[in-house]
Amino acid sequence: MHSADPVLPVELERLIFELAAWQDPETIFALILVAKRVCMWIEPELYHIVLFRKRLLPMLESKPAEFLRQHIHHLAIPAGIEYADVVRILSTCTDVHNLAIWNNTATRPELLPLLCKLTNLQRLSTTLFALCGGFDARLRIPPPEELPFANLTHLDIFGLFPEQLWPVFKMLPRLTHLSLSTNTQPPALINAALNACPLLQVLAVVWVGMSVLPDESKISADPRFCIVQCSHHEFDWKLGAWGGATFGAGERRRWRTKSASDKKV
Repeated sequence: MHSADPVLPVELERLIFELAAWQDPETIFALILVAKRVCMWIEPELYHIVLFRKRLLPMLESKPAEFLRQHIHHLAIPAGIEYADVVRILSTCTDVHNLAIWNNTATRPELLPLLCKLTNLQRLSTTLFALCGGFDARLRIPPPEELPFANLTHLDIFGLFPEQLWPVFKMLPRLTHLSLSTNTQPPALINAALNACPLLQVLAVVWVGMSVLPDESKISADPRFCIVQCSHHEFDWKLGAWGGATFGAGERRRWRTKSASDKKV
């Protein structure tokens, strides 16, 4: 037998390499050098989660659109990418399940038709204020059929979120997890979200930075509500995309978990 031939059954060998790549993504660059067959199995994992700007645009030039469409499932678009490139990215990566748009200058209502075409979109992190035209003094909530919310289970809202946008909560029929990434959340907003989303399991206010957390009990006694502290939002997003604990696992200061049965009657 040639030394390069697999000793294990091919299916088992592939599973081992795929598990190694999933458990430690940093090893992918080494694994693809092991053998040609391993490269064919593992290389797509390099595109499974795309976060950094320096990787994003070169991919559009170096890989066929169908390859990117098939393999990019978790996508974060950071600040510094031009609006035209954001449109190109979203037009190409149409099988995205988890999308973060952290780019206020390129987040505008004109993106909504593209987002609605992402039929597998389940997780979204963005500023709804910008997506609904707030930065252009044309703030309005489009009708539900023009919003990419039908299949969302996880929504992370950051930035401004005025009361005019609160009716959005009634347009999220499948939402189970909601996070509000800002340090000012009035109790009325929290209660509006808790009352409007029928399947909501967790509402987390993500406290950015290292300031002291407020007393949760003074905001809401609902057992679904909690406050967490996260100082590395991008790291947290990537960790969650790889299947790890979210909301800054290493930076977590407090997470209140309480079931309805714990409440005193």
